[in-house]
Order: sequence, then structure tokens, then C-alpha cells
Amino acid sequence: MKYRNIYSLFRAQTAKYRDRNVFYTRSSDGGWEARTWAEFEGEAHDFACALLAKGLTRGASVAILAGNIPEWTIADIGAIAAGGVGVGIYPTNSTDQCAYIINHSDAEFLFVDTVRQFEKVTDTSAAFPKLKEIVVLEETAGDSVELVAEENGPLVDVRQIPVTGYAEFLAFGRARRDEYLPRVEETGFNAAPEETAIMVYTSGTTGHPKGAMLSHNYILYSVESLRQSVPIFDDDVSFSYLPGCHVAERISGIYNRLYNGTAAHFVDDLARLYQYMLEVKPTVFASLPRFFEKIHAKIVAENGTDRVSPQTVRDAFGGAMRLLTSGGAPLPNEIAQFFVDAQLPILQAYGLTENICVAFNTAEHLKFGTVGRPMPMCDVRIAPDGEILVKSPMMFSGYYKEPEKTAEMFDADGWLKTGDLGALDDDGFLKITGRKKEIIVLSSGKNVAPAVVENLVKENHLISQCFLSGDGKSYCVALVTLNPLEAEMFARANNIAFESFAGLTRNPALGEIVKSAVEKANARLSSSEQIKKYIILERDFSLEEDEITPTLKLKRRVVADHFADVIAGLYA
Repeated sequence: MKYRNIYSLFRAQTAKYRDRNVFYTRSSDGGWEARTWAEFEGEAHDFACALLAKGLTRGASVAILAGNIPEWTIADIGAIAAGGVGVGIYPTNSTDQCAYIINHSDAEFLFVDTVRQFEKVTDTSAAFPKLKEIVVLEETAGDSVELVAEENGPLVDVRQIPVTGYAEFLAFGRARRDEYLPRVEETGFNAAPEETAIMVYTSGTTGHPKGAMLSHNYILYSVESLRQSVPIFDDDVSFSYLPGCHVAERISGIYNRLYNGTAAHFVDDLARLYQYMLEVKPTVFASLPRFFEKIHAKIVAENGTDRVSPQTVRDAFGGAMRLLTSGGAPLPNEIAQFFVDAQLPILQAYGLTENICVAFNTAEHLKFGTVGRPMPMCDVRIAPDGEILVKSPMMFSGYYKEPEKTAEMFDADGWLKTGDLGALDDDGFLKITGRKKEIIVLSSGKNVAPAVVENLVKENHLISQCFLSGDGKSYCVALVTLNPLEAEMFARANNIAFESFAGLTRNPALGEIVKSAVEKANARLSSSEQIKKYIILERDFSLEEDEITPTLKLKRRVVADHFADVIAGLYA
């Protein structure tokens, strides 16, 4: 590799692009404020010096609980430079979930962006035995917080945790640069490639999340694999709006931009993303299928199906777009075809926290219904039972403090077991067919992969989620939810009156669309896989109800529990 570790990459890029802009944030007057690479380097060094001066233990975790802001990257790089490990926490996590990750990762420092996130962390009964200080970007009252833990009533632990403002924390480090910057450089430049640089906690569809340890090698090989597959450049214009704690934004966003010298505009309000598109005119854009479904619905609602030209689609992204990528879930074929017809194909990818770079469609090698060919430096094979196996220098180092669960992830020959079922076609393209642990076994003994059925139904962009049930039963039934935005746009375009989304879900026209989607899916399935009965729910599955993960994956056990009566009714 060109770089030994992340700090070497960081210093090389800040030296190369020193006076160029790297971060853009929304200003109070409605414009964009820029920070240079030199300022990025300075703040990261100040953060690292402060960590060392305040007693960060080598290899200890620095937790980051924040939205999409430059300080997320600064804290992450600063932690690595000081010999620590950056650990991200979803801003949408509950108080208990935040406390679990802080404690499980043995975090010694915590950075939060807002007073709301600060209050979330302090409004807990958990003790934080390793936490030395909380750094808050927004101004807060007081300089310490009392964290109280109770267990079965009696007081267990009371501690005073210092609370420092971000600017004050940086000033503290800056004042001690002469003493600590040489230590930062020695630590940073000499970090071994196999050392853990960051930890990514899987959002988890069941149980507590696991902390995947990702080394310097993992990151550097991954961004090089991305460069060889779907390269971005130092003159590209990009957005940062997906959660920094998720492996996709962490690697293909934060570190991919660092690797290629690409600047980022940080989206402070997702509701304004379309507005920002027109202002900023991005050239590259990575997202989830749901966003592209919304863009499709918006374009069709405003222009109709007969007046959409390639330029119309490009204009929806600001007019300068050259690269669209999607991951996390299958992209409906209807949406994929729409963008191909507009000469702006969405390149679908596949990866997992434990090995983010597995497969990618490219402009030269693109096939619908697949996630592309294996990426450079990644070998893929299919086990006899259909499970996708992976081997590469980009594999994770294991789950923190969980050797047994780590061992379960590998076969006897060292291949990573993804848990996903799939197949490689004659041209080497990988197709995902389901999750191994989610297989439904009917009373007849027939096995059904629910994701296969669900994804066929979801090929219609008006459908948000499809949940298949049938374990131990003689046939399969399904819960179907609608995309609120797309359904409402469809209603307005067709002069369908409605007072609420719940009422709209009962509209006969939308009912016919869902019926057609189910019938179309059934026509491509075996008898045992077919949906015999279904119901359209009055609301979508939600993050607030803990029914989906932050990346919109179904928490099957939670959904089954929440809608047990509805499912039972389908079998009545």
C-alpha cells in the first residue's frame, strides 16, 4: 500500500491540498462556509493533543455521537492520531443504546454535537466507569455532570464527569502542541497497519450490536478497491448526509474522500437536500434505494411519465451529476431502468461491516438484479448451502471482546461467512437471494428465503416494506407498507382525495397497485414461496418503534411481535 496507516494518509493529503477547501457547512446567511485542509489538520492535531494531555490510554476508544458535521471527521482522525480508536454512535440511538456502546467499547472520551445528545447520554441509570470527559460542540450550562447508576434500588456509582466545550477542548490541546504534537506524530506515523483504527457497531436486527474492529489496512485497502471500481477525484463535488457511524459513510464517504482529496458539503437538514442539490450541483452521489425512489417520484409527479428527458433527471440533481451509487438494499428494477433510460445509471453495490468492499456494478459492467462483480482484491465464492463467502485484505479483525462470535464468522479455511445467500452467474455477477438465518420453514418442510419474495414485491416503488411470515405454517402471508411520499404524490397526480396517510392506504386504486405487485411477484415464485394472503398496514415500519435499523433493514422479530394479531388474522 502507498500509505502505512491512516495518519500517514492524512498528513500526505493535508500537505498536498493545504490551501484548498475540504469542508463546506451551511452558514447563517444561507450560504456555505468553507474550511481548508490546513484548518482540518490543525483542528485534528489540537483534538489529538488534548486527548493525550488529558490522559487517553493507547488503544482506548473515543466515542462520537453526532450528526453529519466536519467535527465528526476531525474527532475520528484526532482519536486515531492520538493512538485511540474512533467509535461512532447513531444520533437516532436511544439512551440505553448509547450507554451500551459507550461502556462496551470502554470509551474514555465522548464527543457529542448537540445539547440534546448530551442530555440523552446523561439521562441514564448506567454508570460509565471508563469515561474521563465529555466534549460538547454546542454550549452547555455547567462544566461537569453527575452520572448516577442504580441497580435494584440502591446507589451503585456516582461520578463527576468533566464536560468541556469543543472550542475550549481544542484550545487546551493547541496550548500544549509543543509538548504533545511530537508524541502525536510519533504515534500516528508508527501505527502498525494491522492495528485497530476504528470500530463500527453493527446496527443489529437482533440483540445488542457488536463492535467490529477495523484496522488501518481494512480502511486503506477498501478505499483503494473503491478507487479501482468507481473512482472519485479531487475536483468532484460531493455531499455528506448519511450517518458517519455507518460503515458505508465511514469508508466510502469519509475515508474515500480523504484518500482522493475530495471536498464535502455537509447537509444540516435532510428536508433541504433537494434545494442543496440545485445550489451545490454535486457530481457524485451515494445513497440508499429509498432516496432514489423519492427522486423518481418527484420527477414523475412534476413532469409526468411522457415528458422526462435525460436532462430533466440530471437537473433534479443540479445538472452536473456523473456518478450515482446505491447500497444497503436492492434497488427496484423499475427505478434502475428509469435512471438507465436517463443515461445516469445507479451503480448498485454489496458489502457488509465485516468487509465493506465485496461487489460493485460499474459503468462498464452493469447488470440489473445483481450487485455487480467482485471488487478488486476481494475473492467471492458460494458455499454448498448457498452462503456467500468472502476473502480479502479488507476483512475486519474481529468483534471487540467477543472472540466466540468472531470465530463463528469464519469457516475452516479462513473465508468470511457473510450470512447472505447468493449466486454467481456465468458472467461473474453476484446476486443476493436472502439471509441464511431468516429462512422460513413451512409445515410441509419447504424452505423459503423471505428476502427473495419481499424484494420482488418491493420492485414497485410505491411499496416501502414487505414482511413475509409463514414459519411452521402451511403457506406464506405478508404485511405490506406504502412509501408515504410516493403514495401521496401518486394520490395528488391522480386526483385522489385523502385526509390522512392511514386513510390513503385503504384507497382502492392503491390497493389494486399492491395486488398487482403481489401477483407479479407470485408469478415468478414457486407455489411454496407465493404470498397467499396479505394486508396493507396503515403505517410504515419505523425506527421509533424499533422495527427497522437506521439503514432501513427489518427487525423481523420485532415486526412479528408488534403485528402478531394481524398475522394471526391472516391465518384465521
